Amino acid sequence: MNSPVRVLENFGVSNATLRPLENTQNTNHAVTTAAGERYLLRQHRAEALSTQMLESELIWLAYLRAAKLEGQRPVALPSGNFVLEDETGRFSLLTWLEGEVLETIDAARAMVAGAFMARLHEASAAFEPPVGFTRPRYDPRSLEVTLEELRNLAWLRDDLPLFERSMARASAAFIEGATPWGLIHADLHSGNMIWQGSGLAVIDFDRCGFGPLGFDISTALGYLEDEARAAFLDGYKSVLPSRMVSRRSARRSRWRSG
Repeated sequence: MNSPVRVLENFGVSNATLRPLENTQNTNHAVTTAAGERYLLRQHRAEALSTQMLESELIWLAYLRAAKLEGQRPVALPSGNFVLEDETGRFSLLTWLEGEVLETIDAARAMVAGAFMARLHEASAAFEPPVGFTRPRYDPRSLEVTLEELRNLAWLRDDLPLFERSMARASAAFIEGATPWGLIHADLHSGNMIWQGSGLAVIDFDRCGFGPLGFDISTALGYLEDEARAAFLDGYKSVLPSRMVSRRSARRSRWRSG
């Protein structure tokens, strides 16, 4: 059986101490090396997404870091892959982010978050997924299938109303003709934001997938109060005005067949 220390060695990390983290969906450890480097080691749940989907999430994260969006950087194995799979499970390693997580965000921070989402959507427009890249699709048919799967997971039972509301918004965005599509975060809220002074880094891309950009925006707005919602939209438009989104619609529509 691979111990966490052995797993770290596969990623080229040694002489490290590990601390188990509680209240996380995966089995996570905070890692600190003798040189002071810090990481997050994740052992993914057996019932989580496929290995290819996990790998694709980390490819996307690596791309976002290269595009200068603040967030965790996945550590690659010698093979170039990001997910280690053996008889004991599936593992990935991310750099650790220092900062503050706030329970709620005010209008000023909401504006920063809106600008971040717009930059993410810009990066999505430029991203060329490699062969085999696979993430969930947020369209009405796939959403209903996903929701049924979630209803069968006992550990998610308390969160089901939130999932149902989010998926209803996704279906509405699709039906109403929200043509711009791309890779979206799909769950941006204060708990997934790491504040470093006035700067923002975003984490938890577990639900990222192909979907309407409007769904990404509406999901984030659903967590905010009225004043913060207006500020979020102002921040988004400061980077990516709606007319720019419209001009990119044709290009992004290729995601529909992805």
